[in-house]
Amino acid sequence: MNELTIVAKDRVGLLADISDALGKDGINIEFVSVETTASTAIVHLKVQSSVAAKKTLTAAGFRCVDKHNLLLRLKDKPGELAKVSRKLADSGVNIKNVYILDAAKNEKILAIDTSDNAKAKTVLAAYL
Repeated sequence: MNELTIVAKDRVGLLADISDALGKDGINIEFVSVETTASTAIVHLKVQSSVAAKKTLTAAGFRCVDKHNLLLRLKDKPGELAKVSRKLADSGVNIKNVYILDAAKNEKILAIDTSDNAKAKTVLAAYL
């Protein structure tokens, strides 16, 4: 799954400006997450075309990074995330970002970015 990450100065109207620029170019946001730390905002977006979205946002003055996340299917029960994160830790792979995209039918779909996605893909093959 491709994800765009925008790092910007946190301010009133930031998400409005980002979503407005994308909307004007007909780009639909499928997932959004915003975090703030001190005066910095980190915006994670999943859109249908990350190439088009990156072009739009760059033209609007935003600094974007395009990255590829792994998608994992986990049973929706206690301890499943612990199993996955332990497998990665034992393999020397650091989790940089993880979030739940969807939950249905006794499972959760997670998006995960690691220090070594190729190795993580091998370690977590049963969850892909």
